[in-house]
Amino acid sequence: MILAIAKREFVDAWRDGRFRLAALLVLALIGASALLARAQNERSRTEREAAARLERENWVNQGEKNSHSAGHYGIHVFKPAAALAPFDRGVEPFVGPVAFLEAHRMNQTAFLPARDGTAMRRFGDLSASLALQVLFPLIIVLLCHGTLAGERERGTLRQLLALGVTPRALVAGKAIGLFACTLLLLAPAAVALAWITADTPAQPGADITTRAVALAALYSGYSGLFVLLSVAASALARSARSALAALLGLWAFNCILAPRLASDLVHAALPATKLAEFDAAVNADLQMGLDGHDSRSEHMQEFTRRTLAEHGKSRIEELPFNFQGLAMLEGERFSSAVWQHHFGRLFDQFERQDRAVARAGIAAPLLAVRHASMAFAGTDLAEHRRFALAAERHRNEFVRVLNEDLMRNAPPGDHRYTAGRELWESLPEFRLAPSGFGDAWSTAREGALVLAGWLVAALALLLVVPARLRGADA
Repeated sequence: MILAIAKREFVDAWRDGRFRLAALLVLALIGASALLARAQNERSRTEREAAARLERENWVNQGEKNSHSAGHYGIHVFKPAAALAPFDRGVEPFVGPVAFLEAHRMNQTAFLPARDGTAMRRFGDLSASLALQVLFPLIIVLLCHGTLAGERERGTLRQLLALGVTPRALVAGKAIGLFACTLLLLAPAAVALAWITADTPAQPGADITTRAVALAALYSGYSGLFVLLSVAASALARSARSALAALLGLWAFNCILAPRLASDLVHAALPATKLAEFDAAVNADLQMGLDGHDSRSEHMQEFTRRTLAEHGKSRIEELPFNFQGLAMLEGERFSSAVWQHHFGRLFDQFERQDRAVARAGIAAPLLAVRHASMAFAGTDLAEHRRFALAAERHRNEFVRVLNEDLMRNAPPGDHRYTAGRELWESLPEFRLAPSGFGDAWSTAREGALVLAGWLVAALALLLVVPARLRGADA
C-alpha cells in the first residue's frame, strides 16, 4: 500500500506544472552556477600555476647575492585550487591563496578575493551549494506544503481513511513519493558533481570521487529532511496556508536569520584575537621568548657561549665555519617557534568558532550542512590551515638551506660572500599534496552527525503524525 501511494504521489507531482517549473529553475540555477564556477576555478588554477612558474623563474634567475639576502628576497607560494571548489567555494573567497616566504617572519596569506568584492558578497557567491542550501529547501516547501493539508481541505483525506488506507501508510507513502521527486530535482546537481569530478586532473590520494559521493549523500539527506518536515507540517496544519506559513517561517529562520545570528553569537562567546593584539603578542615573544624569561639576546648569548665551548674556542673568529650563518639558523629556530605558536593559537580559535557554528546546526540544519559541505569540497578552514602550515614548513626549509650555505661556504668574517644559480636551483619547488577523504571526514563528521540527528528527529515526528491525522479527521 505504501509503495502504491508513493507511486501515485510521484505521478501527481510530476504532472503538476509547479514541479516542472521548479525542475527548470533548479536546472538553470545549478547549470549556470556550475558553468560559471568551473570557468572561474579553471582560470584561478591556470593563473596560480603560471604565477608559480614565473616565481620559480625569478628565483633561480635572481643573480649572485649573499645567501641571507636571498632569504629576504623571498618567494611566493600558491595554494592549489580545490578540485570541487566549483561546487562549493567555502572560505576560498575570504582567505588568501598566496603566501610570501621570507627570513625571520611568518606572513599571513594575501590577496583575498573578497576584498575586491562588493557589499553583495556577504550573501555568498552563486554556486551549486548555495542553491541547494538556500533555494532548494524553499522549492521543496512550496511543492510539499499542501500534500496532506490540501487533501483535508478538499475533503479527500476523510475518504481515503474511510477506504481503509491507514494514516501511517498514507503519511509514509506521500513522504516517499515526494522524496523521489526531490531526488529527481537533484539530478542536475548530481550531473554537475559528476562533470566536475570527471573533468578534474588525476590527483593521487585526493579521493575526489569519494568526496563527490559524500556531497551527494549530504544534500540528499538535507533535502529529505525538508520533505519530512513539510509532510509533517502539512499533516498537523488545519489548512495548506497554515502549513505554508509555518514552513516559510522555518525556512527563513534556517536560511536567513540563523547564519548571521550564529556567527554573531559565536564571535561574542569565542572572540578571536584582534590583529593589533596579535602583532603585539608576537613582537613581545620575539623579544622575550615564549616563556617570558629567556629573552632573544640572552638566548643568543648563551648559544654563542655553548658553541664556543663545544669547539674549544674563545672567539667566534676562531671557529672553523661562519658563525653568522649558524647564529641565523638558531635565530630562525627561535623566531619560528614564536610564529608557529601564535599562528597555531589563532587557527585554533578560528576552528573552535567553526565547530561552534556547526553545533548550532542543532537549531538550524543549514549551519551543519554548510560546515560538512565545505569539508567534503576541500574548501574549508581546515584545508586552508593545512596550506598555511605547509607553506611555513617550506619557509623553514628554504631559510635553513640558505643559512647553512652561508655557514659552510662563507669565510669567517667575510661579508662579501655570494651564492648563485646552483644554490637557488637546489631549493625544491613548493608542493602541497591533496588531502584524503579521511581528513575531510574528520572535519565534516560533526556537521554530518547533526544533520543525521535532524533526520532521526523528523522521522520520529512522522511516527506521531498519523495518530494526529486520524484524530483530526475521525
